[in-house]
Amino acid sequence: MIKLRFQATGIATAVARGRAALAVGGVLTLMAAGCAGQTGGMGQTEGQPTSAVPGAPQIHPHWRSCAVEPSMQPTDDGTGTVPLPHLVDTFLPVAAVMCGEETQRRPDGGTDAIAVEDRADEVTALLAALRLPDALPPPLSGAPDPSSSDVPWPSLSDVPPPPLPGPGDDSQLCTAEGHIAPRMVLLDARGRWVRPGIPRDSCGKPLAEATGAMRELRWTRVSTRVIQEVESAEAAASGCGQVFTDMVWFTAFYPPTRRGDIAPLADDTAAVRLCVYRVKASEQNTEKPQGDFVSGGLLPPGRWAAVKREIQVSRPAAPCTTPADRFAVLTTPRGDIHVELDNCRRLVVPGVLPGDGTGFDSLRQGSETLPALLTKP
Repeated sequence: MIKLRFQATGIATAVARGRAALAVGGVLTLMAAGCAGQTGGMGQTEGQPTSAVPGAPQIHPHWRSCAVEPSMQPTDDGTGTVPLPHLVDTFLPVAAVMCGEETQRRPDGGTDAIAVEDRADEVTALLAALRLPDALPPPLSGAPDPSSSDVPWPSLSDVPPPPLPGPGDDSQLCTAEGHIAPRMVLLDARGRWVRPGIPRDSCGKPLAEATGAMRELRWTRVSTRVIQEVESAEAAASGCGQVFTDMVWFTAFYPPTRRGDIAPLADDTAAVRLCVYRVKASEQNTEKPQGDFVSGGLLPPGRWAAVKREIQVSRPAAPCTTPADRFAVLTTPRGDIHVELDNCRRLVVPGVLPGDGTGFDSLRQGSETLPALLTKP
């Protein structure tokens, strides 16, 4: 299983979402997101739906593929927040193409991040949904019509707040989560394509009719391309995650102020999993250094008992500012234990406060023997 706890951001986490979530669930930013350079090309004809973005989507001469079209690549530069114009009646689509990312398990047990291209040819219901108008935002309760010259415009302090919704009434509630624009294009019979805007509700989010129409399309996989490895076969077989955070460094970055005893550890005969990671050079001295999987598996019989004794005699950690090159994670029936395998050689172990028994992360100083126990075959 791929562990996502404190894992690095970027493509490895982006692709962990399923295809449906990439294609439909994260549909828009709050502003009907899109990409730059998508305005102009045709004037809006009479009777077209009202859109916050004037004009019509730009018509491109020939669709090639998701892999080679620059505007279909995932970005973190904010271009996904640029609104797109609505689809107009003068462009007649016959198919839709969706670009996205997901993960794929390999026969050897490893996992790859892949880029996918899907196509749907029955788009009648989708086109009807995309041509719906944007909903108007809810008016402020008690505010006069500013178009009337007979009513003075009051200050904000004079306008009473809108009434609170009753039980089960969410018509005036707008939540604050964002939405990622689907990288979807529409093709006409000549092979030309546009990227349309998605109609929005009164909260600025994608209309349910539009997201539902995309979800109900019969998508056919056109192509699959491996982007990068997310989890190696070795990491999968060991039961360890491919990437993990050096929690000793993170804990020392914000050192606990409480002092107490080490909480009771697992029995000597308990099954304990050991995962060893090497910190990436680019992650050294960051707040949450990420480590790549090196090795892992269940500790051999008797090894945990020896490791346990070293942990029990550890003392509070000494001040140290040298980041570890390698660290280990011990997964035990009574909680995880994190150990620096070099340099400061500290560890984080579950602790307990005297008296009330409150648990906390205890930062301890490990012995020279402990790393050797965790790295020998």
